[in-house]
This record gives sequence, structure tokens and C-alpha cells, in this order.
Amino acid sequence: MFLNHDAAFADITPIKTPAIPHISATVTAHTLLETENGWDTVDTLQAGDAIATLDGGFAEITAITHPDRSAQLVHIPGGVLSTCSEIALPADAHIALHTPARWIDAPVVSVPVKALSGWRGIRPTLFNGPDLTQLHFADEEMIYAQSGLLIHAAPTTGESFFPKLSYGDARAMLALSAGKIGQPDTVAA
Repeated sequence: MFLNHDAAFADITPIKTPAIPHISATVTAHTLLETENGWDTVDTLQAGDAIATLDGGFAEITAITHPDRSAQLVHIPGGVLSTCSEIALPADAHIALHTPARWIDAPVVSVPVKALSGWRGIRPTLFNGPDLTQLHFADEEMIYAQSGLLIHAAPTTGESFFPKLSYGDARAMLALSAGKIGQPDTVAA
């Protein structure tokens, strides 16, 4: 009745769960991404596949997850931002934009998609995207989607290589590029 069990679990070590990388990009189902084999939808990709990047190389996907959340979507029409067809992205996604001359030293900046609402037909949708896919990478990347759009796979914490603009700074950059400095932001109002 009085068995000695106080040392029975002394040699057990906890199993470490693999850490999910903290550099990712979130896209919606059916988004076209450029792979080493051509253009494929995100639905057909697996960890280990490589995606074309801004620097002319390919970045390997280290993990693919499906967030248990929905997100407000922003619709980008085909032909805008070098896209071959329309695309919907989560409003909190970041994409690359070229900067106006002498505005910043970086060739591209990362801007939140929601900041582009009202510019060239980009608009928020009435729907939330339940079918989100999160692509994880070992390093920060700008990946090609829909033939020319660059989506920022950014670190969730810490510094980013590409300057990340806030909503207000992105709206100011758009106003500067359109020559509308000093005019009210009718989309934000």
C-alpha cells in the first residue's frame, strides 16, 4: 500500500513542439504565386516549395498554416499594382510600393493594403475571408503574387529590412505621388 512513486517521473523530459517561424505572409485561397515550376495557387503548395522573390531568387516555404480567424478583405482589381487578375488580400497584409523620387532611400516600402483603399479602384470588401493561408519563411521576403504584386513576408516582431509605413504615412505617400499634398484624405474621413 505504501509504494514509493516519488521518483517515477524524474527522468522524463518534455517534448518540445517545433516553433512556427515568425516571418510570414497571409493570403487568401486561390492566390497565384510564382514557383520554380511556374504559377501555382496557394492551395497546391506545400512546405519545401519555393516562391519567387524581389531579389530574383526563390525562397523556400518553411511551413504553411491556416489561421483560425477571418479577416476583412481588400479587393485589388486586375491590372492594378501589376496584377494579372483581381485579388483579395487581408486588410492587415503588407505589400511593396515603389517610392516617389527623393522621398526615401529604399527602392520599395511596405504598406498596409487597407491604406490603399480608394486608390486606383482598390476597395475594402463587405466580406471576411475565412479561407486564409499563412506562408512562413526563414527570412524576410517580398514574394510575387498574381504575376507582379509583391506581398511582404514580414517578421511579426523586431526590425524589418524594408521600411514599413503606417496607414497615415502610406496615405501621405499616395497623396505625394498624385500631387495632392494639402488636400483632405476623403477615404479616411
